[in-house]
Amino acid sequence: MANHVTIGVYANDSYKINIVDPRDLENHIQYNKDWRPGRGFFVDGVCVNQGYLSDKKVEEWTQKISEMKINTSKVSEKYW
Repeated sequence: MANHVTIGVYANDSYKINIVDPRDLENHIQYNKDWRPGRGFFVDGVCVNQGYLSDKKVEEWTQKISEMKINTSKVSEKYW
């Protein structure tokens, strides 16, 4: 199974990329929804939590993420 790309986007447009093992994805998503509810959260380019982002920002970030070239070969360190 391929690793997943998650991107948390803050209201000021700063963002954090994580590469997540498929076995950990559910816990990773739930952690971010519980502990970072205000930030937008994208999994493999799909917004799963809008947070404080406007609809327009979600559209912009969906496009921006689709254009990113992200190496998914190395899983990020777990923080949940």
